[in-house]
Amino acid sequence: MSKNRLLSGTALPLFFTLFFALSAFLYGNPGFKVDKTQHGLRISQVTNSQLNPVHTDDLIIAVNTIPYPKVLGQLVLQTRTPPDTKNTITLLRKGQQITLPLKTIPFTLSSFLLLVWPHFLLIALFLALASIALIHAPPGHTTRLFFLMLCGFSSAIASTLVSHTGIMNPMLISMSFFCLALSNWFAFGAWIHFAWRFPSERDLLKKRSWPAAFFYLLPPVATVSAALLTAGPNPEFWSWLQRLRNIFLPLIILGTFAKHLIDFIKLPPQPAKNQIKLPLAAYWLTFSPYLFFYLLPNLLIDHPLIHFRTVILTFLFLPLAYLFALLRYRLFQVDRMISKVLAYMILIISITVLYSLFLIVLKRWLWGKQVLSEELFLVFLVIVIAIFNPLANRLQKAIDRFIFGNKPFPPLLLNKLSRQISAALDIPDLVQAVVRDMPQHFALRRAAILIIDEKTDPLPAKNPILNPKKWSSSRLASKFKEKEDFFHCHTLTTEPQLSYELEEIRQAGYSMVFGLQGNSALIGLLFIGPKINGRLFTSEDIHFFSTLANHTGIALENSLRYESLSKSKRQLEELFEQLVQQKKMAAIGEMSMVLAHELKNPLAVIRSSAQHLSTGRQSPEIMEEILTFIVEEVDSLNLTITSLLGHARHRSPIFLPVTVQTAIPALIDKWQLSAAHHPDILIECDIPTHFPAIHTDISQLGQILLNLIRNSEEAMGNSGKITLSAKEYEDLAVIRITDNGPGIAAEDLKDVFKNFFSTKTRGLGLGLPVCQQLIHAHNGSIRIRNGDNSGAEVTIHLPFKTNSAELQSVTAIPSPRTS
Repeated sequence: MSKNRLLSGTALPLFFTLFFALSAFLYGNPGFKVDKTQHGLRISQVTNSQLNPVHTDDLIIAVNTIPYPKVLGQLVLQTRTPPDTKNTITLLRKGQQITLPLKTIPFTLSSFLLLVWPHFLLIALFLALASIALIHAPPGHTTRLFFLMLCGFSSAIASTLVSHTGIMNPMLISMSFFCLALSNWFAFGAWIHFAWRFPSERDLLKKRSWPAAFFYLLPPVATVSAALLTAGPNPEFWSWLQRLRNIFLPLIILGTFAKHLIDFIKLPPQPAKNQIKLPLAAYWLTFSPYLFFYLLPNLLIDHPLIHFRTVILTFLFLPLAYLFALLRYRLFQVDRMISKVLAYMILIISITVLYSLFLIVLKRWLWGKQVLSEELFLVFLVIVIAIFNPLANRLQKAIDRFIFGNKPFPPLLLNKLSRQISAALDIPDLVQAVVRDMPQHFALRRAAILIIDEKTDPLPAKNPILNPKKWSSSRLASKFKEKEDFFHCHTLTTEPQLSYELEEIRQAGYSMVFGLQGNSALIGLLFIGPKINGRLFTSEDIHFFSTLANHTGIALENSLRYESLSKSKRQLEELFEQLVQQKKMAAIGEMSMVLAHELKNPLAVIRSSAQHLSTGRQSPEIMEEILTFIVEEVDSLNLTITSLLGHARHRSPIFLPVTVQTAIPALIDKWQLSAAHHPDILIECDIPTHFPAIHTDISQLGQILLNLIRNSEEAMGNSGKITLSAKEYEDLAVIRITDNGPGIAAEDLKDVFKNFFSTKTRGLGLGLPVCQQLIHAHNGSIRIRNGDNSGAEVTIHLPFKTNSAELQSVTAIPSPRTS
């Protein structure tokens, strides 16, 4: 049945409302209101005592001389009214029958609306609740039955307009009686039908529909049968029908309450359990006044203690609770809603009783009857306003704890676990915090974390539900990517695939699942198991776990980045080791080639000289010359091996303050006196007299300078000039060595510091690499370039003070030539 066709069902209660309201308006105002009882129409309220001489609690036993039982059955009996008895009523007052002519005055629109607006409001509220459920609740049998039930009750309320406005027309009274009885029977039948099918997890009529007919037939059949057995087929039947038409109602109330109570016990902890909890609480608020103050007194003493309008007002609680349950509105706050209502009711009743006792005490013992009521009420109101909210909060917390057993998680626990999760850089530490520590702290049966990042290896898990391949492209993951916060695994959705996935998670033993969001994407899922005590999660619990899920998502993203960086670091270390090994092998190969070349010529000279000596026919002069060749070649071999050992095994520098303006000239003087110096090459020093001391290893600095001077002399040949200068540049000493030789070929400049690179016919090519190695050990830098005119220029930068533990190259220091 379509929603539009169902919505047209509101036409019937609207028709009854319009019909009875128009009939009452046209009939006029008799100045009193009545309630139907078994023996007559009891006057419940006199609104205009000047119009008709009636009193409250008078019993109208005949209208237009038609006895009350026949008035109720007038629609069927069609009893004729004598013309001279029209517009009369017969009263029973203190055992006396009094017949009075009935007077009415026309209603004005405002006076009529002032009289009937509560009925109009209730009918509008019932129909609004029915329409909201039909439009917004999930489609199904329970939604349609709820709609039909409220339409039936709306028709019943419309039927009471006749009594409420005091119409004394037998036909209208009979029509309202029949309409009220039939509407009640239909509404209560729909109510039983609805209760047996709600909630959907406990639908007792899912596979059989025949009991539904029994629900609708039971109320009228039981009432009619009881009336026939009591009164027989005579006019008294109608009065007994009036009295017994609601005799089945206590059974319906107790039956539906018992059914929901059984549902609550048998349902596992899930939202459906909270769906039942709210109507169960509403039953007490709805039917306690009706049972104890209206129905039972009406059945026992034929006189209710409260007006039916009050009963109708209390009836709003139950359909409102059912509507919230159908809409699944704030299902995780049901306990909080109930405890808040109870707290407010207890406080309101307590304050009302307290104020009444307060006034009684004041009137009796203090000021007698001259109490300043307005002033006292104002003071009392101020006190109530000041203490009401704190008392309500305390009372609500007490109800939450002692009735529902809900104890909020301590905030310190959230802070502690959040810090633990946020501090977990390694994924195993994060998994331990979630899987082991979270269930321990929050009394959960289990918890789990799932990483669905494709670049990360899946976590080992025994449960197949934690397979990331299963969820990376799931509908659940898509919903989380659409910024859904969480899903309860018992949630019924309109998407079959999503419902299937949630059911899988529920069967795996989890109650809720949260999305773990990174900065830009979904990176995982957090599964939360049920509580150990079996209680439902509250909205505070969900907010609590949502906060933890946010922290876990950030921590998981950090852990994934940390793991990626660690993995990259390991890969780089492996690559570096491979590269170092390759360089070592390449250096060994290159050294082997150079060494073979350097050793081959001397060994060849030695071998040929030895062979020549072996003949024994040389003169002493020739033998001495040959032996001199052999010694020279052996010295050459020794020098080659010493150079290789010096390159491979250099010691760390020993830093001491050195006065370079005296140490460097002394070093040059020793060099000029050595046999290796060419006497035709001039060496000059240009060092300021007050040059600061340099913290350096003087022996290694001398080795560097002598190596560079030797290279310049070898490049210049028999004559030339070498200039050695020193300058300050900020916190650096700049030592520069220039010559006027041929310089270095442009294509060779980039290779001069490579091991075993040499442009000499004889040489290992280790001199400049050793110099660079020693300068780097001094935390300095060296650079070689060709001069502006000719020759080569070597620039050395050394810090005046150097920490030997900080061995870093200073290669980006500007040249003082450009400063």
